[in-house]
Amino acid sequence: MTGEVTGEATGEVAGEVAEPVRRLLGVLADKMSRQEIQEALGLRHEEHFREAYLQPALEAGLIEMTIPDKPRSGNQRYRLTAKGRALARKGT
Repeated sequence: MTGEVTGEATGEVAGEVAEPVRRLLGVLADKMSRQEIQEALGLRHEEHFREAYLQPALEAGLIEMTIPDKPRSGNQRYRLTAKGRALARKGT
């Protein structure tokens, strides 16, 4: 069955978005700081937030930094990418 195209790939891609990332997409409005996102999610532990929410969303291309060349800037904000907006509209 090599070369056969099925609709399964779409479900697999959507299924790869972990619940923490889905939650992040649900609260991210316009441009928000890490702290604002954490507060909106009700999370206190920064390291857990970065590992389970922020990094996976960045790596999946669902969110982006407003200042990508300065990831640790105090003015850093995060926003949805086109891919992230599309997934958020689908109800993640």
